[in-house]
Amino acid sequence: MKLVSAIRRQTVTLIAALGLVACGSAGSEDAANPQMISDAERAISDIVLGNTGAPLTMIEYASWTCGHCLQYHEDIMPILLDEYIEQGKLRLVFREFPTAPANVSVAGFAIARCAGPDKYFDVLDELFKRQSAIISLIRNGGQVRAALIQIGLNNGIPNEETIEACLADNDILRAISTSIARGDAQGVRATPTIFLNGEQLVGSNWRSPDAMRTILDDALTESGDNL
Repeated sequence: MKLVSAIRRQTVTLIAALGLVACGSAGSEDAANPQMISDAERAISDIVLGNTGAPLTMIEYASWTCGHCLQYHEDIMPILLDEYIEQGKLRLVFREFPTAPANVSVAGFAIARCAGPDKYFDVLDELFKRQSAIISLIRNGGQVRAALIQIGLNNGIPNEETIEACLADNDILRAISTSIARGDAQGVRATPTIFLNGEQLVGSNWRSPDAMRTILDDALTESGDNL
């Protein structure tokens, strides 16, 4: 618990420090790409999939540099998307909760926000797919920043200058910090952490496809939304 809290404090401090850089580059982003989406759209606090009227709301706190989150993303997310979100049964609220190495985790999330709401999960997918390779680059002193920038370019961000500006964008960094603060307020101590209709899923069985289906189907029955 103490280690997780220390990492969280370091991450918030890092975001605050990075935010200072944005003060000197506020106008560079618009000049680099005037047709990019607005700051307000990029810096929305929550990333949401699904209909607002869905009977179930899931809040996920996760980090793309977390191994357990990678397993959850690969095994559970396709089920959520295909069987529940696209069927109007589930609304997913994704909140960033960066894990070590904090600077790399925050940078990846910032690039995902830079790509915009419609591309956020595409960037997140690629970050997860490249998790092992990027962690290897970190351990071996490789070009991590270049790898992250390439992911942004792969997902519609037009040039490196725009990405660099987004990495220093105070609004984006503040949005990630807000996500962390919300997790802290809800008692999040590990990733992934899942809340379903306000209740935290305990244990680890929910990280298996069959268990997650059972949890969601039971919740739908309780809500009166028969399958």
